[in-house]
Amino acid sequence: MGDLVKKTKIVPFMNTGTDSNPVWTRIKKSTSFDLGTNPQVKTFDFISSEQPEEEIDAYQPSLSQALTMFKGEPDYQHIFDMLFELPTGAEAHRDVLIVFYQETATYTPESASEAEEVYKAWKTDSLVKINQLDSVNEQISFDLSFNNIKRGAVAMVDGNPEFTEGTFKNGSFTPKA
Repeated sequence: MGDLVKKTKIVPFMNTGTDSNPVWTRIKKSTSFDLGTNPQVKTFDFISSEQPEEEIDAYQPSLSQALTMFKGEPDYQHIFDMLFELPTGAEAHRDVLIVFYQETATYTPESASEAEEVYKAWKTDSLVKINQLDSVNEQISFDLSFNNIKRGAVAMVDGNPEFTEGTFKNGSFTPKA
């Protein structure tokens, strides 16, 4: 039997800085982590089939969060500021990293002499949809709708995630050329 993947092994980070100077803030005070893949299907009614058949055309992943409101926590402050401002259009987008800490590989950067451990990760442009502030339950609920998922690896450098786009094969990571 394999190891059970615990909730602390799949971690969301949101860029609360800028594109040129990202600040990866861990979403850590959420009480839910509900990642829906939302398959988009097409139905085909082939003349050779008795009933219509479905095929997956694409996925439209989203992550629902229920953030407990602890004033002073960086994740709360950023989401509350978004709720207060009610951003639309480009202002409602944030880069998000989902780091799968249970999935590791080795990687030797060109500038290094030894391999380092990296983790599978997605980096995505996410639409942040603020849904509700529930003061009775002390939570702000919001959804992250993932657009343009880049697959790659995260290395932790001085406690901060650094993303590199690339592929995994047989326990090794290869950056995108």
